[in-house]
Amino acid sequence: MSIGHRYDSAASGKHRPPALTPRLLFMPPLGHSFETSSDTAEAEVAERELPEYDLFGTRPVEEERLFWYRWIAGHQLSFLLWRAMCDVVWHHPEDDGPDERELDLLTTCVDGYSAMLLYSSTVPRDHYHAYTRVRMALQHPAFSGTWAPDYRPVRRLFRGKMPWQDDPACAALDEAVARNEVTHSHIADHLVPDGHSLLQKSAGAPGVSVSREKEDLYDNFFLTVRRPVSHAEFVAQLDSRIAELAADLEYNGLYPNVDGRHHPVVANQAGGVMKPLVTGVLEVMDRAARLVSDMRLEEARR
Repeated sequence: MSIGHRYDSAASGKHRPPALTPRLLFMPPLGHSFETSSDTAEAEVAERELPEYDLFGTRPVEEERLFWYRWIAGHQLSFLLWRAMCDVVWHHPEDDGPDERELDLLTTCVDGYSAMLLYSSTVPRDHYHAYTRVRMALQHPAFSGTWAPDYRPVRRLFRGKMPWQDDPACAALDEAVARNEVTHSHIADHLVPDGHSLLQKSAGAPGVSVSREKEDLYDNFFLTVRRPVSHAEFVAQLDSRIAELAADLEYNGLYPNVDGRHHPVVANQAGGVMKPLVTGVLEVMDRAARLVSDMRLEEARR
């Protein structure tokens, strides 16, 4: 099954295997604004034709390389989306809620994060436990997503705890947050059926606080470096990773061919709130990048 995107066959990389090489991600230190940049035009997202991708890939893949790349790249894209959301949340900590464009950005970024949960989790369950989870446990026995620095400022939003989230204007955002909760729970059950995370299995895990050291370990694992970053550089990193995402999906499909088998996270026939994520990974990420870029340019004009 192919997804009906706009498609330019002359520019297609469908017959060229993508590099699948994880790269360093440069992010502002937590709580720091973007570095001032005089050239806002650099922050614009390039025009591109989104390729078609098959749900079930036909080409055999190099399993360890592909799924390690997806695990790193999917998380890095999530970090970028969270950081974009942080700017809106920081500007509206109390009852004066975001405006329509800001709510659109938040809603799209939440759906983009849900899509990245799906993309990262296309790893076969056996491979996840034999390789990916082992690598995380070697970084720290209680390695946990709760250590992600950029998630902390938006955690209240994902829990529906922002004071303005009960406003009717937030209906689309609330739906996206609910969709994310369903997606997160589904993927957790898919990859770890027994429900025991590394944090839960670690001795003394309950009540363990998140320290700066653990946040640094988390950043290090996902090849993330904290330093001053301009908004233009931030958007460029988001844009380039979406281009790599498109090349991967076009060549390998959402559910790659692993020794003649596919390992769908969400079955093709499945209904419910996750189905649009399966068929719209590239659209939602491309839209998120454009909203992040345009929002900054709009601010520069004020």
